[in-house]
Amino acid sequence: MLLLVGGYTIKMEENVPGKARGISAYDFSPKDGHLEYRGFGNAVNPSYVIADPERKIAYAVRECPDPDDPGVSAFRISRPAGGKIAFTPWGDGHLTGDHPCHVAFAGRTLVVSCYTSGSVTTFPLEDDGTIGPALQRIELTQHERTPHAHCAVFDAPRSRVYICDLGSDCLRTFDRSAAGLLTERPEMSLDFSYGDGPRHAVLHPDGDHLIVNCEHRGRVALVDLRGDRPREVANVPSLPERAVENASGAAVRIGGGGRHVYVSERNYSVITDLRVETDRQELRLRDTVPSGGERPRDILLSPDGQWLLAGNLTNHSIGVFRVGPGGGLRLNHVVRKVPSPTSLCWMPGV
Repeated sequence: MLLLVGGYTIKMEENVPGKARGISAYDFSPKDGHLEYRGFGNAVNPSYVIADPERKIAYAVRECPDPDDPGVSAFRISRPAGGKIAFTPWGDGHLTGDHPCHVAFAGRTLVVSCYTSGSVTTFPLEDDGTIGPALQRIELTQHERTPHAHCAVFDAPRSRVYICDLGSDCLRTFDRSAAGLLTERPEMSLDFSYGDGPRHAVLHPDGDHLIVNCEHRGRVALVDLRGDRPREVANVPSLPERAVENASGAAVRIGGGGRHVYVSERNYSVITDLRVETDRQELRLRDTVPSGGERPRDILLSPDGQWLLAGNLTNHSIGVFRVGPGGGLRLNHVVRKVPSPTSLCWMPGV
């Protein structure tokens, strides 16, 4: 199984080093969790990476301010003789915005979230996976606070896209047309408590719920997508109460057939395991464990659910955890010298 690791190539701030050379590739062994380096592809600040396994193409944001050519890049991934991974540039999408920090598939389009400018840009994908000219740019409307788009989630059955607006403390809802155009539905916006900062969201396997990790105050929310608008049905701490005021949450993933939720927390360098019961609309904190490094950003479960990987940004490492039968985490080992990891994704079949 091939693991792709996005990272910062440019230092962003004191706690965000830029030591990566681009997108790194590692072979992962599901037997013992071993990672073996297989090469890298040149890219500028590919801080978030997603993969199209069918076409063997990776898409990565170029997280830069507007004057420095922000955008999204595509790379064809292959393994020539010798075992090293080759990254072939497969097109580029330029956008007007500042610091694109997330990219997501929405059918045959890409949705790119720009944090600083509070904007969202969509790109069509051609049959060969190359990126077409920008289809649409949306500036999020400002309410009481400056919007910061941080994540997009595609709800295919409802033909909707949900945007985590960290700056405005809300989850925005957009209808998606067959042509890939997004239309905001303001009446379906979900407001979080002031200062929660919804950052990263993932659709539950049941298709009717969304899990949202909030950057501030150490909160995780369960959102019911049924009915005439999304509803927050649970919002619980992901940290001990004494720590939540200094929280800095990052990623969220779902495992255990939808029973377990895992979130990363940067300031305390921990991974939290929560139990979710969507039929009872409950979230419960179960355990919090050290991430195996410093300031974990992205986390990723193996396809068989037996392993969890945590990319630790400031000490350039990946913590590799065994997932127990009940969903608990046990640190197995730490992989060192993984420069500035911010995003983890699988590319099967290479």
